[in-house]
Amino acid sequence: MAERGAHLSQLLSDSSRPSIFELVAQEGLNQALRGTIKFFFRVCANHYPETFGGSFCWANEIQLVFDCLLQNYYLRNHGASFAENFYGLERVTKNDCTLNSRAKLCSLISLSVLPYALSKLDTYFSERQPSNQQHSIVSFSSIRFIYDLIVLVNWMLYTWGKSVTHSPVLHLLGVKLKHGGDNTTPGISLTKIIEMSAFFIQFLEWWFTSQSSQAKSMLSLPIPPPPHSIAQNQYSKPKAGACPLCQQQWKNECVLRVSGYVFCYRCILPYLKENSKCPVSKLPATPNDLIRIFANAE
Repeated sequence: MAERGAHLSQLLSDSSRPSIFELVAQEGLNQALRGTIKFFFRVCANHYPETFGGSFCWANEIQLVFDCLLQNYYLRNHGASFAENFYGLERVTKNDCTLNSRAKLCSLISLSVLPYALSKLDTYFSERQPSNQQHSIVSFSSIRFIYDLIVLVNWMLYTWGKSVTHSPVLHLLGVKLKHGGDNTTPGISLTKIIEMSAFFIQFLEWWFTSQSSQAKSMLSLPIPPPPHSIAQNQYSKPKAGACPLCQQQWKNECVLRVSGYVFCYRCILPYLKENSKCPVSKLPATPNDLIRIFANAE
């Protein structure tokens, strides 16, 4: 027990070891960065559909190219991804050696191509009809669940000090993250502009997502059912010049004053005694509401 406690204390006191909060922050910035181009094209397509409507279909591919160029620049010049360098981290081998060209290429693939491929697979299988591709969908869902579970376990092992990497991908590459040296240069450079732009775009994405969520929450309210027509019955559409009950020409006409409909007296009187409502409008009525009509015969 004492040895394990000493090992954990030594591990936590290692100044080169990134904290779990720094790793979560850089992962979040990486995810936000991948959506910047798509977010830009989505906004442009909404405002200028005739110009950017077609480009929005290729937003993921354009984002992939942009991400590859950006990550390649940072890997070659800083030995880290854009988000890792932003938080003062760098990639080294598990023996604390700098990355060679092959390791940088593998890191580039894991940073840009792998998330793009996973996103495409998620979209592809989510759009499949379950009745036609049930087996393949279940297989992919199982594989994705196992992968996410491995990622979660790796995060837990890193938190407990049982692993030097927080990601199974980094473990396969033989790479770990550590705090880099202070290699900042005075003045405003293109790197700083890109970093500040990323945070600004991340803020805009959060803002528009929040506004969109509020609008969707209002639009997602359940649609009330159509009102039940008070005249939805067999007498709802009486024929002109005919009694709504017998559907024949009036005989001994009388009007029901609560609704204004004209009936045969011998038809409406027993109906009111039994139901106490107008057969057409369903308004409450009694025989006292009947008004006889005496037409002048010429």
